[in-house]
Amino acid sequence: MNGNTITVFGNLTKDPVLKYVPTGKAVINFSVACNHGWRDRESQTWVEGEASFFKVECWDALAENIAESFRKGDPLIVVGRMSCRKYEQEGQTRESWEIRADTVGPDMRKRSASLRRVLRNNHGTEPARDSDGSPSVADPDEESALDDSSLTSAPELAVAS
Repeated sequence: MNGNTITVFGNLTKDPVLKYVPTGKAVINFSVACNHGWRDRESQTWVEGEASFFKVECWDALAENIAESFRKGDPLIVVGRMSCRKYEQEGQTRESWEIRADTVGPDMRKRSASLRRVLRNNHGTEPARDSDGSPSVADPDEESALDDSSLTSAPELAVAS
């Protein structure tokens, strides 16, 4: 990653909505709320600080995986590049600061998650295929050696391979 990199920890403000541009590329836009708070030493109470909101833009497989994986209120970690978009409104030039995400994931300090591999072709509409035309399957060597009987289920998250 080159340029100005920002990492934001926060909560998703709305359910993400996946869209496709005319060329067929997936895009998703959402915002993340970062609540700043602290424990007051004297009163031993939690003090809520001011919230900051960040607009985030994601493309391609990242956008598709976010749409499948996250819902309003989910704690996220967003890593990307800050950019300023200038536009005209009512005769005045305005600025909107946005993050073009390179990666987005669950904040594991606040939630647990399980991962599943998503195999896609270039268009995201069918499972990926091997060179002989058969559907791709996960590598059996990737199977976990853990005893699953002691684990509880968690929401599934999609990751592109």
